[in-house]
Amino acid sequence: MFKRISPYALSLYAVIFSAYVFADDHLDQPSAQEIEQNNIDVTIDQMDEAMLHNAQVIESLREKLIEISPVNVPNEIKLSPIKDMYEVYYGTDILYISADGRYVLQGQMIDLDDGRKNLTKTASANARKKYLTEVMAQESVSFGPENARHTVTIFTDIDCGYCRKLHAEIDQYVANGIKINYLLFPRNGLNTPSYTKAVSVWCSADRKISLTSAKLGEDIEPLDCDNPIAEHFQIGRKIGVNGTPAILTQEGELLPGYLPADKLLQQLNQ
Repeated sequence: MFKRISPYALSLYAVIFSAYVFADDHLDQPSAQEIEQNNIDVTIDQMDEAMLHNAQVIESLREKLIEISPVNVPNEIKLSPIKDMYEVYYGTDILYISADGRYVLQGQMIDLDDGRKNLTKTASANARKKYLTEVMAQESVSFGPENARHTVTIFTDIDCGYCRKLHAEIDQYVANGIKINYLLFPRNGLNTPSYTKAVSVWCSADRKISLTSAKLGEDIEPLDCDNPIAEHFQIGRKIGVNGTPAILTQEGELLPGYLPADKLLQQLNQ
């Protein structure tokens, strides 16, 4: 015979059982805060692992590229918008390489879903901005007022025909509110006749007069002194100057070739 259990006893058992279950659940199940922290820890571990893998791939690619061409060392390597493809920067020149280092592509990357945006051009412009401070820090031969509406830096070669044409119109640029800072860039390299003339201009008592005379084809006094011409040349190469004149805006855009004053002003006002 089973002994009958009173309703009071049943109620007491129910309370005790509920308390036991609550205590058991409380001990075995993590809190929402603990769950969130665990998720954060896992995410951080995954990020650390991905960053480590990415760094290893970049170092491997750098070593391979230097092995192929020891005289050309990449300035930067980073992930591209395409999965398993990396951007390789040589100054502001960009090429693409697969993560395994097998395939190399050179050309323009276009995003068709973003208004046909030229991603290569954008990346190159962003890279050029890194050198902008270095360019602006250079002592230059300047024409125009300090409070000009626009300021551009022009890499110029004394013997370049279009450089001479641009300089012959210097008053038109100034009249359009454009100040020109010249950096001397002997396009055929250092230790050339153009380089020697550039040094003579720099070492003269009045650089503006001397530069104007040299661009008119007049003989100027051969001079030598400490000068930044080689540095101007190297900075120009870094930012992608491969011909003259080359016009660099304050926003880091490089405009190759001659532009008359009105056309340059249009570009700068955009």
